[in-house]
Amino acid sequence: MKILFISPNAPGLSVGGIERHVKNLVDYCCQNNKEAVFLLPSFKQESREKIGNVTIIKKDFLNLSYKKFFDKKEIPAKELKIKSRQFFDFVKNLIKEENVKVVSAQNFHLSLPPVYNMMIHMICFLENVPMVIRMHSFIKSEMQKSLVNDLSWERILCVSKSVTGDCYLKGIGIDRLHTQYLGVNRKDFRPFLNKTWLKKKLGISENSKVILHASRIISGRRDILKEKGITTLLEAFSQIVNKDPLYRLVLAVASPPRHLKAEFHYALDKIKGYMQLHNIGQKVFLKEFSLEEMPLVYNGASLFVLVSENETFGQVYIEAMACGVPVVGTNVGGVPEIITDGYNGFLLAPGNPSNLAQKIEEIFNNEQLKASFIENGFKIIRRKFSSDRQISNMFNYLERIGYIEKLS
Repeated sequence: MKILFISPNAPGLSVGGIERHVKNLVDYCCQNNKEAVFLLPSFKQESREKIGNVTIIKKDFLNLSYKKFFDKKEIPAKELKIKSRQFFDFVKNLIKEENVKVVSAQNFHLSLPPVYNMMIHMICFLENVPMVIRMHSFIKSEMQKSLVNDLSWERILCVSKSVTGDCYLKGIGIDRLHTQYLGVNRKDFRPFLNKTWLKKKLGISENSKVILHASRIISGRRDILKEKGITTLLEAFSQIVNKDPLYRLVLAVASPPRHLKAEFHYALDKIKGYMQLHNIGQKVFLKEFSLEEMPLVYNGASLFVLVSENETFGQVYIEAMACGVPVVGTNVGGVPEIITDGYNGFLLAPGNPSNLAQKIEEIFNNEQLKASFIENGFKIIRRKFSSDRQISNMFNYLERIGYIEKLS
């Protein structure tokens, strides 16, 4: 049964959670000979590639540029009209040509203009193909709520129980909701890789104690430094940096889509300002890494910290755990579905630099606790969060939807 995955976020353009999920999906389909078509935004030029039963198509109509109008960034009306029409015509023909039985749309309620949501529904209605939306984000506006609740999604697949609960509280019927976790590719993200790669790249000593943070720093057209806990982490680091000369903080920030480069560099400058404010610039490293480099980045770290104010899931926690790195997170959103406080990491209240500083030191000063967090992290990954397990479950679910639709 052939499934069409459409995502406005793709590896090569950025390295956030959705991009990681798409890469894992492609890898899984190629390795397991699954019939699938991936429709993704083009990076430099449009392309079409066939790998076994997997077709990967990259098109420019999923790349939307924003221009500034009276301090607001909007997609020019002419471009939106042209590209949305191209989207409609191409996808309608693609579903027929490839004999697609199910369409899975990644985060359409947030990542694409409403007209794209309407058009995929028109296409699937005309072709009698069921659609699911894969929600990686909370509903943040009445428009997004309407796009999820009022359109004819056969099912709404949420990346955590927290997202599922948020949808239910906002009036979406429980029978349409399904929690389907993300997973980590344990072939890529694993321990015992090159432990010195990161330190050599940064030019620091091999016995440095590296505290790693990895996240986006912009969402849409605004910075999210406070939401991602970066300001809290910088203040916490300033409280301990002089207690051990080996402490180093690495902020691995996700590269932005090309139309958000200006906002990205503005956010970088704000981080540098906070570093200067706390007088920690000499021991903090602000770097961009590719997705392919991230396993080596984790393997060079002694501790992973992401203390967000909210988090739908937290792909980076499971990547760190899979690489044998203890983690510190916050008791918000989907994070407690990954981290059990005191078992495979620490869960803290957000926005408390002093408590964070204390917990960081506690992990570094207690080797037995650190080893326990690492071992229990491996257990939770093996039991619950491997990408093979999660994607296999997802395919079974989507194929049941396609089969039921065929019978009806």
